Amino acid sequence: MKPIIPLTQSEFAPFGEVIECPLKASTTNLPSSLPASSNAVPANQDTALKFIDVTYMRNGYDSAPSGIPAKALMNMFSCFPHPPRSTNRNDYSVDVKVLERHPYTTQTFIPLGVGRKAQGVYLVVVAPTLPPTGQPPFTTMGPPDLSKVRTFWAHGGQAVTYGLGTWHMPMAVVGEERLDFVVVQYGNGVADEDCQEVRLEPPLQEKL
Repeated sequence: MKPIIPLTQSEFAPFGEVIECPLKASTTNLPSSLPASSNAVPANQDTALKFIDVTYMRNGYDSAPSGIPAKALMNMFSCFPHPPRSTNRNDYSVDVKVLERHPYTTQTFIPLGVGRKAQGVYLVVVAPTLPPTGQPPFTTMGPPDLSKVRTFWAHGGQAVTYGLGTWHMPMAVVGEERLDFVVVQYGNGVADEDCQEVRLEPPLQEKL
């Protein structure tokens, strides 16, 4: 298992997308020049910048077995601090008991009420997918590869989009305060098509 590292787009790219404003916190006026890579344009009579296509929502339900179409969903999750295995600051660790995936949709988590200066406020735990086993529930999409689990620190100025079918741990908040997320995805109400879970026995231990 690789060490826990800060969440960046380059490291997270195999699993999805990181949404983060490239402007410095001290920027209070429309910049006179913009980096070409920012994909930003002035908006609202030059009182704002519009960053185009900061993430990509994908609806793959046209290939779901039920054939039931999906609709766009926007929910809010209030996530409470994840109970650590140890509260010793020099040995802070959490157990990964469940990995889940949404096989036919991306899923975007947008934190509310915290700023970019709030470092390490939640963990993003992901895993690649192994080849299908031919047996339910992994007939067409395989189980998680537990040998290649990755864990990232995310700060309060970052949102994250899990790619379509990406295995991930339910959101783990670190610290002492609740963190609220707006969550955007597609869903059709069919349980096994909306979400699949794998329970890990024994749990994986992630040391922070």
